[in-house]
Amino acid sequence: MDDKDLDKMLSDMDVPPYDKNAKKIALNLAIATFKDVQREKIKKSEKKSQGLFSCFRLTNSSTKENRRDPMAFSKKKLVYGGLATACVALFVGTVLVEFPISKVIDKNNFGLRTGDTSARSTDFAHIEESETATNKLFSHKSYEGKSEEMPYQPAPLNEYHKDSKTVQTEKIAPASRERLKKRNETMGFARGFTDGLADISGAATQHAAPVIAMEQKGLDSEIFDPGYYQDVGRDKFEDFKINPVKLVTEEPVSTFSVDVDTASYSFVRGQLNRGVLPQKDAVRIEELVNYFDYDYPLPKDKAAPFKASVAVTASPWASGKELVHIGIKGYDIPKAEQPRSNLVFLLDVSGSMNNPNKLPLLKQSLKMLLDQLGEQDTVGIVVYAGAAGTVLEPTKASEKHKIIAALDNLRAGGSTAGAEGIRQAYNLAEANFDKEAVNRVILATDGDFNVGITNREELKDFVERKRQTGIFLSVFGFGMGNYNDHMMQTLAQNGNGVAAYIDNLNEARKVLVEEATSTLFPIAKDVKIQVEFNPETIAEYRLIGYETRHLNREDFNNDKVDAGDIGAGHTVTAIYEVTPKGSNARLIDEPRYGHAEKVQKTKADTNFKDEYAFLKIRYKLPEEDTSKLITTPILKSTTQDKHVMNEIGFGTAVTGFAQILKGGEYTGDFDYDDVIKMAQATKGDDEFGYRTEFIQLVRQAKSAAAIQNTNDKPKRHSNTLTPMPDIQR
Repeated sequence: MDDKDLDKMLSDMDVPPYDKNAKKIALNLAIATFKDVQREKIKKSEKKSQGLFSCFRLTNSSTKENRRDPMAFSKKKLVYGGLATACVALFVGTVLVEFPISKVIDKNNFGLRTGDTSARSTDFAHIEESETATNKLFSHKSYEGKSEEMPYQPAPLNEYHKDSKTVQTEKIAPASRERLKKRNETMGFARGFTDGLADISGAATQHAAPVIAMEQKGLDSEIFDPGYYQDVGRDKFEDFKINPVKLVTEEPVSTFSVDVDTASYSFVRGQLNRGVLPQKDAVRIEELVNYFDYDYPLPKDKAAPFKASVAVTASPWASGKELVHIGIKGYDIPKAEQPRSNLVFLLDVSGSMNNPNKLPLLKQSLKMLLDQLGEQDTVGIVVYAGAAGTVLEPTKASEKHKIIAALDNLRAGGSTAGAEGIRQAYNLAEANFDKEAVNRVILATDGDFNVGITNREELKDFVERKRQTGIFLSVFGFGMGNYNDHMMQTLAQNGNGVAAYIDNLNEARKVLVEEATSTLFPIAKDVKIQVEFNPETIAEYRLIGYETRHLNREDFNNDKVDAGDIGAGHTVTAIYEVTPKGSNARLIDEPRYGHAEKVQKTKADTNFKDEYAFLKIRYKLPEEDTSKLITTPILKSTTQDKHVMNEIGFGTAVTGFAQILKGGEYTGDFDYDDVIKMAQATKGDDEFGYRTEFIQLVRQAKSAAAIQNTNDKPKRHSNTLTPMPDIQR
């Protein structure tokens, strides 16, 4: 039988279905074969040489020197073997010099695989040959004496993660870990080259060496992916103190900017799913509360784009205190009235994005967003790693295949020139600016800027100036362990956009599919809230959350001061905890000598005896620069219908949970069980299951409460590989 007959026979055979365990089985069999060969060699070496080749016998002593030193010849073998190895290494190095990486991958592709298949067929000819050899090695398995053909297929990325865990990467030999560290520090085009090799020669060869090393150490050889970047303890959050209790007679007015971001909730969820409590600065109470959609009354038209809903309830964690709820529901733009979108995706493809929950998840998320765009919407793509560049000029969303192809070709590698990427993205958006459309840059990153401008204030100033041109900036965060939340919040808040953290495909679907209109289309900008408390009815108050959104009192009427933005259909909830005058629950004593400024009595005071406070809201329409004002009094007995009160009850449960995560300074004996009970009673229909998921997170927090959280005191580790904890134990 010659090669042609063999090829024909193999081509006629049926290809068995793909088995996700095939590669593992094949590798283990290969390792077992390797061990058998090694054992045979050892056995043969233990036997004395026979025949004419007695010169290779270790027991042969042809000279007096050898008789004096039985191991002399063995030492010579080691020396000569070392010289031979050095010669081979020198030869390989010469080949690499003559055939540099730049001949395979264009450096200007910034980590992209070239789409020129003809070039690939030429440049990678020698690789394809090695692929054939590799496939022959791993194409069959022997099981119970039978031989069965197994087609080689690189395992999908998610196959390396089973039951929310990854094989302990700490089992990798130190030398292997060092090699992985160096690989993650390579330039973007070099990373693309190594990924190209992995794609062609197969994941099996990529993982064989670590598996063999583990076998030699007597460790489990389960297949895993040691190559992705994983850092720990370097998540960066703004350090802030929670709002204190304030005396109404000393500071009766509270002013803050609205916040519709949800990044904090998603990050907290990711931490709890790993079995640990989040660091306290990662918990922004308002973002946990505003993660959920509340069914507040809708405004009638976009001229007055939202309506305030106010209610007063008893505090469930502090007897004698009450909660003042302020809810805002944004006008939802009908599909037919939605403007066009001019979008520029600014994508981080640096080495720190080489992780299954970063660049691969980013690609899948943006593909979901493409399905929500109209045919006349445009999409451009700018990427950045060690450098930045445009990989897709503005393209109509109707050419979806072209956009997806550009996304699929992205590879991660190199440092992070985020500032240069932002500059080029804005330039691309400006070049394609559409006055009738929503012009927006969407930055997707882990926020780890380490090349070029890295100072937050400089980037903030740049984004603020670009905001005046009518181009907004939204930020989507990915990954954990090296997540720079502080940088992302700064950019989003000053770019008139939202900040969301995407930790899984369900979150991507929520942000980019279910809430696509609120993510893309603003209905009001620079929205500010100011509450003036009545000293005759309220002794003290505390704003729960919004610490990073504080505004000075004079900022409220200053239209030059930036504030938060609200998208179509967005809901915003703010909660004050107040102590009515005469209540025994006061935390601040009455001053002995009176107040520095006496409250002025007027004849009209009696008209306000039923008021707790006075609410004022300022906002600008997206195309205007002059603010409008909405006002409403907050009465002692302010209530809503039963359905809205149920919504308020669930928001209260989330507020209590967030306060407990931050230390529970003001929540007394209110605990996780109380949160679960309240949330269960008020979760309502829960069409998408988000509220049910919240209840499960509270249970996980209860279990994780006794586990030490390493993020409380972050340790700086550079490119540290860390195992994913097994929360199923």
